Order: sequence, then structure tokens, then C-alpha cells
Amino acid sequence: MSDDRGEIQDLNSRYAIAFDSGRLDESVDCWAEDGILDETETGFGLFEGREAIRAFFRDNLMANSTNVVHMMFNHLVTSIDGDHGEGSVHCLVEIVKTDGSYARAHVKYNDRYVRVAGRWKFASRVITSSFPHEALTS
Repeated sequence: MSDDRGEIQDLNSRYAIAFDSGRLDESVDCWAEDGILDETETGFGLFEGREAIRAFFRDNLMANSTNVVHMMFNHLVTSIDGDHGEGSVHCLVEIVKTDGSYARAHVKYNDRYVRVAGRWKFASRVITSSFPHEALTS
């Protein structure tokens, strides 16, 4: 018997560990082929489809940082219905940029999950601020 809740939580960890390790293909593979990453609130924009997400990660986030650490917590899977689920995760991300500066953000991921070929993936991830950015950088 499958442990869907545990597998969905592992998806989140797989994404964070792969991204923080600079493993682009592995981090992008956490999305469904038609997955959506919505960073509109953060000012980065909306990315539809795995290839658009790959380009954003490669050309923006990974290209402009030397070190990244995602600290994920309060992962709550709110529903699982067959091959679909929903949930949320809080994240504190710390970044050393290529120019030597430091950035920190506290966000909430609002997720929809889909099982594809037996593996859970992100159908969509909407990122919202969960703590005032100014308070973290002052």
C-alpha cells in the first residue's frame, strides 16, 4: 500500500535538496510536464510548463547565486483524492548571490500535486510572502 502523504512530503524535500545542490534536471523533474510555478507575488512572474520552469531556474535563480538553502517546515497535505492532492509548505530560503550579497526570504508554497506514472509531482506551486521582506533584511 502506498503512503501518498509521505511520498508528497518527500517530493518537497527532493525538490529543495536538488535545487540547493544545483541539480537543475532533478529539481525541474519535480514538476509535471504541464506544471505551473507562480512567482507573481515575488516579482519573478508566472512560468507554465516544465521547460519554462527550467529556463527560469537556470537563467535567473541558479545563475545569480552561489549558495542556496531552503529550510522547509510546516508541510501540510490538506487533501488527496486519487492522483491529485493539495497542500502547503513554509520555507525560509537563504541565498548568497554571485555579487557576494546575501538575501533571505520567508515564503509559503501553496501546492497542487498530481501523480504521474506512479510518482507525485507538482501540478502547480504558488509562492506567497509569509513574512515582511523588509524585516528580514533590516
